[in-house]
Amino acid sequence: MADQLSQLLLGVEVVPGEVDKWIWKVGGLQFFTVSSAYNLIRKDNEVVSSPVFCKLWGSKAIPSVGLLAWRVLENKLATKVNLSRRGVQLESLWCVFCGKEEESGSHLFFGCSFAWRVWCLCYRWLGILFVSHIEPKLNFDQFRLSFSSETGLVVWNTIWVGVVSEIWSHRNRLIFKGGVADVSEVFALVQVKVWSWVSTNFRSVSFSYSDWCLEPMECMRVVY
Repeated sequence: MADQLSQLLLGVEVVPGEVDKWIWKVGGLQFFTVSSAYNLIRKDNEVVSSPVFCKLWGSKAIPSVGLLAWRVLENKLATKVNLSRRGVQLESLWCVFCGKEEESGSHLFFGCSFAWRVWCLCYRWLGILFVSHIEPKLNFDQFRLSFSSETGLVVWNTIWVGVVSEIWSHRNRLIFKGGVADVSEVFALVQVKVWSWVSTNFRSVSFSYSDWCLEPMECMRVVY
């Protein structure tokens, strides 16, 4: 073990007085970004140029939630259908929310009646009429294009990320801890989390949480 460590350290230059630090070597940036991790996972050296993914990476959600949203778009989440395809034996493939269809990604987030009620609360809150697609990439694209102003578009995209992440979190709580599916709880947590992400990442944010809940469109117009 000592010999192996010595060999690893042969090419390391030790600079007296400098503090050790972690360096992310992917992409030559020396610091972590979700997009560089995405490129590493895909084993693709080309920059992802798809407008859908560019807008997704621009959201102000925390990195772990942004990565979860990417996995939703790529159908990489451990849904029951995906686990079954990988050979995992499950007692049931039925959706934990509605119990009427198998739990695929498209059903869980956009086709399930429970998820649909969450989205309806979101649309009503934002004051929009929206016919959503159940295919994740098309749904995200439709959602972002339903916002007409460039001002606040990043926040708009972050709302979509917040909804899918909270549906997934609620699904996991029901499976592993039990309880009752609660549409209002999911929507309320979306409002809280998106507001916290936005207020943390934008210096221009001066509106309160109550303002955010009552007038989300007005709040987004002052974000820059």
